[in-house]
Amino acid sequence: MALRSIIRNSVCRVLAWGVIAAGHTRRGKRRAFAGNVVTPIYFHNPNPRLFARCIRWLRENGYVFISTRELMGILYEGKNPPRGAAWLSFDDGYKEWLQNVMPVIRDQNIPVTFFIPTGIVANEGLFPWKHPVQPPTPGVRDAMTLPELRVVARCPAVTIGGHTVNHSVTVSLDEERTRFEFGASKKAIEDWTGKEVTVFAYPEGRFDGRERVYLKTFGYKLAATTASDLITPQTDPYLLPRFCVSDNISFPEAVCNMTGAWRPALDRLKKLVPRLARREEPLAPNQKGSSFVTS
Repeated sequence: MALRSIIRNSVCRVLAWGVIAAGHTRRGKRRAFAGNVVTPIYFHNPNPRLFARCIRWLRENGYVFISTRELMGILYEGKNPPRGAAWLSFDDGYKEWLQNVMPVIRDQNIPVTFFIPTGIVANEGLFPWKHPVQPPTPGVRDAMTLPELRVVARCPAVTIGGHTVNHSVTVSLDEERTRFEFGASKKAIEDWTGKEVTVFAYPEGRFDGRERVYLKTFGYKLAATTASDLITPQTDPYLLPRFCVSDNISFPEAVCNMTGAWRPALDRLKKLVPRLARREEPLAPNQKGSSFVTS
């Protein structure tokens, strides 16, 4: 797995430099500064060096970090976002946030939103996708503890949002379970922090539209997806896009992600590869050299 990760990052680093050299990140940044838009960026469990470099790059390039409260003012009250506005969020409640993320947030007073699956944090702290076969070593946690979350929530720059109780994909749930996942998670966070919860993130970014009724019923004002796009004043508050910066990727790839240039580049590559495959033919017995045929 480690070798695959090294190979993957090496290939993507080269591709990212190509995307940057072609001017796609520069054009993405121009769109972000064209006015009346917000760049939404989210992380899961970034290493401290990558996260610090991302924050430094955003600051040096003129981005202005806004809070969830400010984002609601843009979408519900018609307020204009500052030029280069960026909204940062994190999914899942990883324990590593305490050492890898929070020092930067506190030191630089950067507003962020943490989306928390309350049942995982309150109980054993295990993410099901990290332990699909073998049970973990006793005492091992993936998520922060409830006391740790309470400390994090006291930071003025931090907003805590809902992410269901069990990190449940809501498209597969019946009505009773859906009400529980939306309602119980919101109540738990409000009980723990003493603050109203108004924002939610769909686990795995998956939704089917039924969620809107429950979101409104329980008082959520915003809901975040994993679609890659900028937020505009016309964006549906319950379908907020976000650009994903994956864990432990190269910094050039992170820049491509933050400017919205990465997904379009991959889409173009996916279209190109089948075309190349269709053009590849086997060599005749008396031929030498490449089998790639050009026209």
